[in-house]
Amino acid sequence: MKNIYNTLGMTKACLCALAVSLVTTGCSDLLDKEPPSAISDGSFWTGEGDAMLALTGCYRFQTGWSHDDFATPQGLLYLDFAGGNGTEKENFSTLMASSNTVATNSNLRWYWGNAYTQIAKYNTFLENITDCLMEESKKEQWSAEVKCLRAYFFLNLAFYYKDVPMPLKTLSVDEANSISQTPQTEVYSQVEKDLKTAIDLLPVQYSSEEYGRFTRGAAKVLLSRLYLAQERWGDAATILRSVIESGIYELDRRNGEDSYEKLFQIGGEYSPEIIFCIMGIKDLYTNSRYQYLYPEAAYGGWHQFSPYNELVKEYFCADGKDIKTSEVYDENDPYVNRDLRLYASIFLPPLGSYEGTKYNDIIYDCFKGANTADSYNKFALFNGYCPKKGCDPSITNNLGSTPTYTPIMRYAEVLLSYLEAVNESQPNAVDQNLLDLTINDIRDRVKLVGIKKTDVATQELVREAVRKERRVELAFEGLRYYDVLRWGIAEKELNHTFTGVKLSDDPQARNYRGSGVTASPVDEDMYYQFEKRTWSAHNRYFPIPQNDLNVNKNLKQNEGYN
Repeated sequence: MKNIYNTLGMTKACLCALAVSLVTTGCSDLLDKEPPSAISDGSFWTGEGDAMLALTGCYRFQTGWSHDDFATPQGLLYLDFAGGNGTEKENFSTLMASSNTVATNSNLRWYWGNAYTQIAKYNTFLENITDCLMEESKKEQWSAEVKCLRAYFFLNLAFYYKDVPMPLKTLSVDEANSISQTPQTEVYSQVEKDLKTAIDLLPVQYSSEEYGRFTRGAAKVLLSRLYLAQERWGDAATILRSVIESGIYELDRRNGEDSYEKLFQIGGEYSPEIIFCIMGIKDLYTNSRYQYLYPEAAYGGWHQFSPYNELVKEYFCADGKDIKTSEVYDENDPYVNRDLRLYASIFLPPLGSYEGTKYNDIIYDCFKGANTADSYNKFALFNGYCPKKGCDPSITNNLGSTPTYTPIMRYAEVLLSYLEAVNESQPNAVDQNLLDLTINDIRDRVKLVGIKKTDVATQELVREAVRKERRVELAFEGLRYYDVLRWGIAEKELNHTFTGVKLSDDPQARNYRGSGVTASPVDEDMYYQFEKRTWSAHNRYFPIPQNDLNVNKNLKQNEGYN
């Protein structure tokens, strides 16, 4: 929470860090946490000032080099890649969601453990604020905020792991080591209850000094995610319509054609489009996002991730059509005349008439030869593409310690979710006005022609349009696997060989793939085939971490995992 820390000043910021250490347990496994009792003695909870320090601590999320979490840049990126948008060169994201996923997977253990670390912190706050000497109205509001934060993690745990422990109070060691799983439906019910209660207690906006806290709109968007996961389309449409009609949010157009790209750079957290985000503060609460994202040729980046060409193909052409129907698309020159979001989101190499993505004074190029920086086949899980969305050209050093923010909810999601919910609940209500209000507003920002009702005359065509738009608009924001799972399309989307950049059989071409047994494999369109993925029905849910099963015999493993 950048503004709260800044307002309190450095001395009090140190106190906030102390408050965080008091309310956060030291170990990330749910099963061996020591109860966080230190904060509950009378020496701390003496009044509103202490409660504010503790509340600020509740907004302290994983930072630095901690990644496997539902509220960190890399954690969200892993989920996006698990859903078929890309891969990680050490195979982390693929092994989170494949037929080879196992209960000892360390990434999934940390998603689980970090979530329960946060939940333990929130429960401690909720228990102690009850008797704190302060205004009752503030108690109610602050408790509502913290219950929303807790609901965020409970919802993710239940959606991805199914039946999970649902502690609503501080646990002793014995309790933590013997707690049973709560059925997913009951976790969802608790999430819904807490969010609906919070909506009536939270403000629609905060003053600039308190920017970054959970608002009424954020609670509604989180509730809509629950409803979409449950296919409660009418409820989702109702709650999302209220967010739209509030008039609080709008798509960010402040930077013209660059608006989409700049939204995800430093300063974008203050956009009129952002509904909730994880704030950062220079030299204090930072993350290593850029170290992982940047190409090898750019300021010492690691080029840790490779977006799939399957995602690249989904971006529209400049005439608003997809690559299959566009009259301006050239298969031999695939990167020209494309959606502005493609150029904002992915580093593209020189090919055909396209000169390659320029980043400051660097031209991205994966075709300089074997073992050169960013070479498309330098590692087994390299493919020539590199994520660009979120990179900020002003950052050219110390990539491992940047104060970039993490968008969690933004208005574009609201618009697309609303259209989806209306289409599923009342398909006859989808008219040109609704299309213009939602999907066409998003397309207009990136200079794409709007969709006409005659182009999407059926419920299925609207559904297809929404799903394609969500994939490119929300790419790398952590919602792709959520979408793939709730739509029931994972078996189709995640069972094939994924591809990278386009190669050539011409020995004189810069993208020559080689010859004979050493030639890079390609598909029928000459795109580099580099990763075969498989996904089985039991992968709908992550496995319960083996570490926890070893300690707590009351926990039961999800079906399909040993």
